[in-house]
Amino acid sequence: MPVELTVREPLVLGLDLGTSAVKVVAVGAESGAVAGVGTAAYPTYNPLPEQAEQDPADWMRATQEALRDLDRVLTPATPDWRGRTAAIGVAGQLPTLVCLGTRGALGRAITWKDARADGATAASLDAAQRRAIYRQTGMPLDGRYLGPMFRHHWLARRDQIVAILSAKDYLVLELTGERVTDPSTAAGYGVFDLQAAAFSPSLCELWQMPLDMLPPVRAAHSQAGALTAQAAQTLGVPVGIPVSVGAADSVSSAFAMTGLEEGAACITMGSSTIIIDAVRAARWDPTIRYLLTPHVEPGWYGREMDLLATGTGYRWLSDLLGLAPGMLDQRAANSPPGARGLVFTPYLAGGEQGALWNSALRGSISGLTLQHDANDLARAFLEGVCFEIRRCLEVLADTTPIRSVVVAGHLTEQPASLQMLADILGRPVQTYLGDSPAALGAALGALQLIGRAAPVRAHSPPVLPREDYGALFANYLAKTHADTVV
Repeated sequence: MPVELTVREPLVLGLDLGTSAVKVVAVGAESGAVAGVGTAAYPTYNPLPEQAEQDPADWMRATQEALRDLDRVLTPATPDWRGRTAAIGVAGQLPTLVCLGTRGALGRAITWKDARADGATAASLDAAQRRAIYRQTGMPLDGRYLGPMFRHHWLARRDQIVAILSAKDYLVLELTGERVTDPSTAAGYGVFDLQAAAFSPSLCELWQMPLDMLPPVRAAHSQAGALTAQAAQTLGVPVGIPVSVGAADSVSSAFAMTGLEEGAACITMGSSTIIIDAVRAARWDPTIRYLLTPHVEPGWYGREMDLLATGTGYRWLSDLLGLAPGMLDQRAANSPPGARGLVFTPYLAGGEQGALWNSALRGSISGLTLQHDANDLARAFLEGVCFEIRRCLEVLADTTPIRSVVVAGHLTEQPASLQMLADILGRPVQTYLGDSPAALGAALGALQLIGRAAPVRAHSPPVLPREDYGALFANYLAKTHADTVV
């Protein structure tokens, strides 16, 4: 719940440039309490198969609208809250490619959901190259990274381009006039050398992406620059306040949910589902099942796996069945564990699928009979998502014990589905108490800019497993094995 700011207490803002909306969170700089949250959506353009583009101009407009949404929460009790803003932190979706000309963005940005470069990228890399690139970058590379996107979509217009940025970096540019990125976002360029902590000339050459067009790399929680007069007027906050370099939404969320703690796994459920932990040293997977992403602080890394179509798949199935938001969970609760023999593999968007790097994977339903109903279909889908989350956690647990699991997103509002997740994982599950962990993580970075410490994180009491899903999980793996071998 939003809280009233104390008298004269400054605040910081955390901006999360998400896949479909900007979220902004206001945090009291002294109390560390969340004062309010605002949000504003923007469209994704996909007139062509596998296309997913956004207009960068929409991002700044949505940021302005999200602050107006925050007005409705804060202004009645704290009418001068905008004037109290002392710093801004930023997080954002990635990899999303923005090419800049002399007058700004050259057309729409290509988002991480765009699959048009997948085939050409896969065809251009053999297994040895893929392993070598993973060892250098920590990324199991496909066509959804900035390097492959650039070669596939923008190479013919190279002479018009003066700079290349990811989405979050573009927002920072709009706020400060500075072109800069951080290591977690740089990893999404697909050409960032983890050991050198710099962009690789040889990888830039591989993707024919000019090295001199890439931004300098600085720590996520360092200052990118001061808020410009134009941005201050647009947002209605003081000119000159510090703005952070910011971080990828995945590590920003994890930082808000558990901090930097080995053995704590975060599950963030939005349009996609992100499974990530934190480790003190770079730890590559010998079979390339996860991303090794630089975390928000130097020397820390996130081992990350993403399920690309969980939230979007949830909405698609809800629409298909004519269900209002949240009703899919209620229908699923009316079906028994195992969905009466129905198995739903939730590979609905192509691209990376958690621990399975096979862009040819597609969703499937097996075991369907005339006796099954919408309840079974709803449960099979949710179970499929939870089974894939368990597959990811078991990969992480191969080398680092997972002592705690914290989940954020839609599932936390659905007790029956949260219980299902705990049952399928066979582990206690705690929920993150708050809205938009990525935006809060960005705000925690902004607190550091003004010399304030991050507040202690709050979680719910753990939900304990009650049903034994061991046999059902083994059955799921057996049914999907033939399709998921890469």
